[in-house]
Amino acid sequence: MRKDKLQVIELRKQGLSYNEISRKLSVPKSTLSCWLSDIELSQKAKDRISARVHEGSIAGLLKRNKNQTILAQKRANEIRRLAKIETLGLLSNKLFLTGISLYWAEGYKKGAYGSKWKAVDFANSDPDLVRIMMKFFRKVCRVEDNKIKIQLIAHKNVNIKKAIRFWSNLTKIPENQFIKTCCAVSIYSKGKRNGNSLTHGTVHIRINNVKLFFRIIGWIDGLKLKI
Repeated sequence: MRKDKLQVIELRKQGLSYNEISRKLSVPKSTLSCWLSDIELSQKAKDRISARVHEGSIAGLLKRNKNQTILAQKRANEIRRLAKIETLGLLSNKLFLTGISLYWAEGYKKGAYGSKWKAVDFANSDPDLVRIMMKFFRKVCRVEDNKIKIQLIAHKNVNIKKAIRFWSNLTKIPENQFIKTCCAVSIYSKGKRNGNSLTHGTVHIRINNVKLFFRIIGWIDGLKLKI
């Protein structure tokens, strides 16, 4: 029997994978497959090979995830860059200027600066501001109603059903698109505030669209340059 074949068999019995043997002895894996097809392995060798396969799978998954993260960041940066340029042609649009200014002041932006959650989220208790932002999302961002979710944040004095009905009528978003209401008391009020100033609570307008999120951030970048 050839010396290199004996070495291959010995390494395989020690629990080395085809990749390891191929790299070590420069023998093609197709040849290894032929030479090792009838080799019986000990349980120890099988366990080592299984462990190596698992390690390889995990390493491959981590590498793919890292590559996907890098690609996603590149796409986000490009969307943001193009939106920043686009801002110049939109400043004469009063609804755009009002909506993007309000989002800059009250909208969720942490996703552009490290937070993993990247979605459009505007929160307010003022019906007029909410009405304006709904118009902004529909007419400027061109978001379809079925892509919009609403969440009510209410103090204990708020009648939840009436509040949801109020915001549903105002936003024209059906109640079945309202996600679970959050009933919370501010840590600063420690239960002392009765919430009379927030008769209908506060609503979050949420749109799970990463591309739109970074486009809005890019519009804000452009607006900053023009102020």
